[in-house]
Amino acid sequence: MMKKVIIAVAAAGLLSACANRWDVDGARSMENVGGPFHAALQTEYADLAASEANEGDWPDTAYFVAKAKAAAMGESVAPTAMEERDLPAKYVDELAAARNDLMGALGQGVADSNPTVAARAQAMFDCWMQEAEEDRQPDDIAACRQGFMDAMNQFGTPAMPTPFMVYFDLDSSTLDAESMATLDAVASDYQQVVPPRVLVVGHTDTSGSFDYNIVLSERRAESVARALAARGIASEVMRLEAYGEERLMVPTADGVVERQNRRVEVMFQN
Repeated sequence: MMKKVIIAVAAAGLLSACANRWDVDGARSMENVGGPFHAALQTEYADLAASEANEGDWPDTAYFVAKAKAAAMGESVAPTAMEERDLPAKYVDELAAARNDLMGALGQGVADSNPTVAARAQAMFDCWMQEAEEDRQPDDIAACRQGFMDAMNQFGTPAMPTPFMVYFDLDSSTLDAESMATLDAVASDYQQVVPPRVLVVGHTDTSGSFDYNIVLSERRAESVARALAARGIASEVMRLEAYGEERLMVPTADGVVERQNRRVEVMFQN
Protein backbone atom coordinates (compact mmCIF):
# COMPACT_ATOMS: atom_id res chain seq x y z
CA MET A 1 0.00 0.00 0.00
CA MET A 2 2.82 2.38 0.94
CA LYS A 3 4.51 1.71 -2.43
CA LYS A 4 1.34 2.69 -4.29
CA VAL A 5 1.09 5.91 -2.28
CA ILE A 6 4.71 6.80 -3.06
CA ILE A 7 4.14 6.17 -6.76
CA ALA A 8 0.98 8.27 -6.72
CA VAL A 9 2.74 11.15 -4.98
CA ALA A 10 5.65 10.97 -7.45
CA ALA A 11 3.25 10.96 -10.40
CA ALA A 12 1.38 13.95 -8.98
CA GLY A 13 4.67 15.79 -8.57
CA LEU A 14 5.62 15.07 -12.17
CA LEU A 15 2.28 16.31 -13.48
CA SER A 16 2.59 19.44 -11.35
CA ALA A 17 6.06 20.13 -12.77
CA CYS A 18 4.79 19.72 -16.33
CA ALA A 19 1.81 21.96 -15.66
CA ASN A 20 4.15 24.63 -14.32
CA ARG A 21 6.15 24.52 -17.55
CA TRP A 22 2.93 25.13 -19.49
CA ASP A 23 1.53 27.79 -17.14
CA VAL A 24 0.84 30.56 -19.63
CA ASP A 25 -1.32 32.60 -17.25
CA GLY A 26 1.28 32.34 -14.53
CA ALA A 27 4.00 33.55 -16.86
CA ARG A 28 1.82 36.41 -18.06
CA SER A 29 0.86 37.58 -14.57
CA MET A 30 4.33 37.50 -12.99
CA GLU A 31 5.54 40.81 -11.64
CA ASN A 32 8.15 42.18 -14.01
CA VAL A 33 11.28 43.44 -12.31
CA GLY A 34 13.04 44.48 -15.50
CA GLY A 35 12.60 47.54 -17.70
CA PRO A 36 10.08 48.35 -20.44
CA PHE A 37 11.77 46.01 -22.94
CA HIS A 38 11.54 43.10 -20.50
CA ALA A 39 7.88 43.86 -19.83
CA ALA A 40 7.10 43.95 -23.55
CA LEU A 41 9.00 40.69 -24.09
CA GLN A 42 7.04 39.05 -21.27
CA THR A 43 3.76 39.93 -22.97
CA GLU A 44 4.93 38.90 -26.45
CA TYR A 45 6.25 35.52 -25.28
CA ALA A 46 3.15 34.84 -23.21
CA ASP A 47 1.07 35.48 -26.33
CA LEU A 48 3.20 33.04 -28.33
CA ALA A 49 2.94 30.44 -25.56
CA ALA A 50 -0.86 30.81 -25.50
CA SER A 51 -1.02 30.33 -29.26
CA GLU A 52 1.05 27.15 -29.09
CA ALA A 53 -1.00 25.84 -26.17
CA ASN A 54 -4.17 26.30 -28.22
CA GLU A 55 -2.58 24.11 -30.91
CA GLY A 56 -1.52 21.46 -28.39
CA ASP A 57 2.18 22.09 -29.09
CA TRP A 58 3.40 21.59 -25.53
CA PRO A 59 7.19 21.66 -26.13
CA ASP A 60 6.94 25.09 -27.76
CA THR A 61 4.43 26.24 -25.15
CA ALA A 62 7.05 25.42 -22.52
CA TYR A 63 9.76 27.13 -24.57
CA PHE A 64 7.86 30.42 -24.79
CA VAL A 65 6.62 30.22 -21.17
CA ALA A 66 10.26 29.92 -20.06
CA LYS A 67 11.19 32.99 -22.10
CA ALA A 68 8.25 34.97 -20.70
CA LYS A 69 9.28 34.08 -17.15
CA ALA A 70 12.91 34.97 -17.80
CA ALA A 71 11.85 38.35 -19.17
CA ALA A 72 9.67 38.93 -16.09
CA MET A 73 12.67 38.26 -13.87
CA GLY A 74 14.68 40.87 -15.75
CA GLU A 75 17.06 38.33 -17.26
CA SER A 76 18.77 38.78 -20.60
CA VAL A 77 16.59 36.98 -23.17
CA ALA A 78 18.20 36.59 -26.58
CA PRO A 79 16.46 35.87 -29.88
CA THR A 80 16.36 32.18 -30.75
CA ALA A 81 19.81 31.02 -31.83
CA MET A 82 20.10 29.33 -35.21
CA GLU A 83 21.32 26.10 -33.62
CA GLU A 84 18.27 25.89 -31.34
CA ARG A 85 16.01 24.87 -34.21
CA ASP A 86 16.34 22.02 -36.70
CA LEU A 87 15.51 24.15 -39.71
CA PRO A 88 14.83 22.86 -43.22
CA ALA A 89 17.68 24.00 -45.46
CA LYS A 90 15.44 26.24 -47.55
CA TYR A 91 14.89 28.59 -44.60
CA VAL A 92 18.41 28.76 -43.15
CA ASP A 93 19.96 31.56 -45.19
CA GLU A 94 17.07 34.01 -44.90
CA LEU A 95 16.60 33.41 -41.18
CA ALA A 96 20.33 33.78 -40.53
CA ALA A 97 20.31 37.11 -42.38
CA ALA A 98 17.21 38.22 -40.47
CA ARG A 99 18.82 37.35 -37.14
CA ASN A 100 21.90 39.34 -38.10
CA ASP A 101 19.64 42.33 -38.84
CA LEU A 102 17.87 41.93 -35.51
CA MET A 103 21.06 41.58 -33.48
CA GLY A 104 22.48 44.64 -35.24
CA ALA A 105 19.39 46.68 -34.36
CA LEU A 106 19.43 45.52 -30.74
CA GLY A 107 23.12 46.37 -30.59
CA GLN A 108 22.26 49.91 -31.65
CA GLY A 109 19.99 50.34 -28.63
CA VAL A 110 16.48 49.95 -30.04
CA ALA A 111 15.46 48.00 -26.92
CA ASP A 112 15.92 51.26 -25.01
CA SER A 113 14.69 53.72 -27.63
CA ASN A 114 11.63 51.71 -28.77
CA PRO A 115 11.16 48.77 -26.38
CA THR A 116 7.67 47.73 -27.47
CA VAL A 117 8.53 47.41 -31.15
CA ALA A 118 11.93 45.89 -30.39
CA ALA A 119 10.23 43.19 -28.31
CA ARG A 120 7.77 42.62 -31.13
CA ALA A 121 10.60 42.17 -33.63
CA GLN A 122 12.35 39.66 -31.36
CA ALA A 123 9.20 37.68 -30.62
CA MET A 124 8.18 37.56 -34.27
CA PHE A 125 11.65 36.33 -35.21
CA ASP A 126 11.34 33.54 -32.63
CA CYS A 127 7.86 32.78 -33.96
CA TRP A 128 9.23 32.63 -37.52
CA MET A 129 11.99 30.24 -36.42
CA GLN A 130 9.53 27.97 -34.61
CA GLU A 131 7.07 27.81 -37.50
CA ALA A 132 9.84 27.29 -40.05
CA GLU A 133 11.18 24.36 -38.08
CA GLU A 134 7.74 22.71 -38.14
CA ASP A 135 7.29 23.62 -41.82
CA ARG A 136 3.62 22.58 -41.75
CA GLN A 137 1.69 25.86 -41.78
CA PRO A 138 2.74 28.19 -44.62
CA ASP A 139 0.30 30.90 -43.54
CA ASP A 140 1.74 30.95 -40.02
CA ILE A 141 5.30 31.10 -41.34
CA ALA A 142 4.36 34.01 -43.58
CA ALA A 143 2.53 35.82 -40.76
CA CYS A 144 5.48 35.57 -38.35
CA ARG A 145 7.91 36.61 -41.07
CA GLN A 146 5.78 39.63 -42.00
CA GLY A 147 5.40 40.57 -38.35
CA PHE A 148 9.17 40.60 -38.02
CA MET A 149 9.63 42.68 -41.17
CA ASP A 150 6.97 45.20 -40.10
CA ALA A 151 8.56 45.64 -36.68
CA MET A 152 12.05 46.08 -38.12
CA ASN A 153 10.76 48.78 -40.43
CA GLN A 154 8.96 50.58 -37.60
CA PHE A 155 12.03 51.29 -35.56
CA GLY A 156 13.96 52.61 -38.51
CA THR A 157 16.14 49.62 -39.32
CA PRO A 158 14.66 48.23 -42.53
CA ALA A 159 15.03 44.51 -42.85
CA MET A 160 17.18 43.42 -45.74
CA PRO A 161 15.27 42.40 -48.88
CA THR A 162 14.29 38.79 -49.31
CA PRO A 163 17.12 36.78 -50.91
CA PHE A 164 17.29 37.10 -54.68
CA MET A 165 17.27 33.81 -56.59
CA VAL A 166 19.29 33.34 -59.77
CA TYR A 167 18.53 30.05 -61.54
CA PHE A 168 20.69 28.04 -63.95
CA ASP A 169 20.30 25.50 -66.71
CA LEU A 170 21.46 21.97 -66.08
CA ASP A 171 25.25 21.64 -65.64
CA SER A 172 25.72 25.35 -66.42
CA SER A 173 27.05 28.46 -64.74
CA THR A 174 26.02 30.75 -67.60
CA LEU A 175 23.66 33.63 -66.82
CA ASP A 176 20.61 33.86 -69.09
CA ALA A 177 18.36 36.87 -69.75
CA GLU A 178 16.14 36.13 -66.77
CA SER A 179 19.20 35.95 -64.51
CA MET A 180 20.51 39.25 -65.83
CA ALA A 181 17.18 40.92 -65.03
CA THR A 182 17.34 39.55 -61.48
CA LEU A 183 20.87 40.88 -61.05
CA ASP A 184 19.74 44.29 -62.33
CA ALA A 185 17.19 44.27 -59.50
CA VAL A 186 19.89 43.27 -57.01
CA ALA A 187 22.07 46.19 -58.09
CA SER A 188 19.15 48.62 -57.91
CA ASP A 189 18.21 47.53 -54.37
CA TYR A 190 21.84 47.59 -53.33
CA GLN A 191 22.10 51.27 -54.23
CA GLN A 192 19.07 52.01 -52.04
CA VAL A 193 20.13 49.97 -49.01
CA VAL A 194 23.96 49.99 -49.31
CA PRO A 195 24.47 47.00 -46.99
CA PRO A 196 27.96 46.37 -45.62
CA ARG A 197 28.01 42.83 -46.97
CA VAL A 198 26.50 40.89 -49.87
CA LEU A 199 26.40 37.12 -49.51
CA VAL A 200 26.49 35.12 -52.76
CA VAL A 201 25.71 31.43 -52.22
CA GLY A 202 25.93 28.78 -54.95
CA HIS A 203 23.86 25.58 -55.07
CA THR A 204 23.17 22.64 -57.39
CA ASP A 205 20.61 19.89 -57.73
CA THR A 206 21.55 16.26 -57.06
CA SER A 207 22.03 15.19 -60.67
CA GLY A 208 25.85 15.15 -60.55
CA SER A 209 28.39 13.70 -58.15
CA PHE A 210 28.81 15.36 -54.77
CA ASP A 211 32.35 16.61 -55.48
CA TYR A 212 31.49 17.86 -58.95
CA ASN A 213 28.49 19.75 -57.60
CA ILE A 214 30.62 21.61 -55.08
CA VAL A 215 32.81 22.86 -57.92
CA LEU A 216 29.78 23.72 -60.07
CA SER A 217 28.17 25.68 -57.26
CA GLU A 218 31.43 27.62 -56.83
CA ARG A 219 31.42 28.48 -60.54
CA ARG A 220 27.84 29.68 -60.32
CA ALA A 221 28.60 31.90 -57.32
CA GLU A 222 31.64 33.34 -59.10
CA SER A 223 29.59 34.01 -62.25
CA VAL A 224 27.02 35.97 -60.24
CA ALA A 225 29.70 37.84 -58.33
CA ARG A 226 31.37 38.97 -61.56
CA ALA A 227 28.04 40.19 -62.92
CA LEU A 228 27.32 42.11 -59.71
CA ALA A 229 30.77 43.68 -59.77
CA ALA A 230 30.05 44.83 -63.33
CA ARG A 231 26.91 46.47 -61.96
CA GLY A 232 28.80 48.51 -59.40
CA ILE A 233 28.87 46.30 -56.32
CA ALA A 234 32.43 46.24 -54.98
CA SER A 235 34.05 42.83 -54.79
CA GLU A 236 35.26 43.68 -51.29
CA VAL A 237 31.72 43.63 -49.85
CA MET A 238 30.83 40.28 -51.42
CA ARG A 239 31.33 36.98 -49.64
CA LEU A 240 31.04 33.83 -51.74
CA GLU A 241 29.91 30.46 -50.42
CA ALA A 242 29.20 27.19 -52.22
CA TYR A 243 27.28 24.19 -50.89
CA GLY A 244 26.79 21.99 -53.94
CA GLU A 245 23.78 19.76 -53.27
CA GLU A 246 23.86 20.13 -49.47
CA ARG A 247 21.08 22.73 -49.06
CA LEU A 248 18.27 21.85 -51.42
CA MET A 249 15.41 24.27 -51.92
CA VAL A 250 13.26 21.32 -53.03
CA PRO A 251 14.18 18.07 -51.23
CA THR A 252 14.86 15.27 -53.70
CA ALA A 253 16.56 11.92 -53.89
CA ASP A 254 20.06 11.63 -55.35
CA GLY A 255 20.36 11.98 -59.11
CA VAL A 256 17.26 14.16 -59.55
CA VAL A 257 17.15 17.12 -61.94
CA GLU A 258 15.39 20.06 -60.28
CA ARG A 259 15.68 23.66 -61.55
CA GLN A 260 14.83 25.32 -58.23
CA ASN A 261 17.86 23.66 -56.66
CA ARG A 262 20.19 24.94 -59.42
CA ARG A 263 20.50 28.44 -58.02
CA VAL A 264 22.58 31.18 -56.50
CA GLU A 265 21.08 33.10 -53.59
CA VAL A 266 22.09 36.74 -53.15
CA MET A 267 21.49 38.24 -49.70
CA PHE A 268 22.22 41.63 -48.16
CA GLN A 269 23.55 41.54 -44.60
CA ASN A 270 24.16 44.15 -41.92
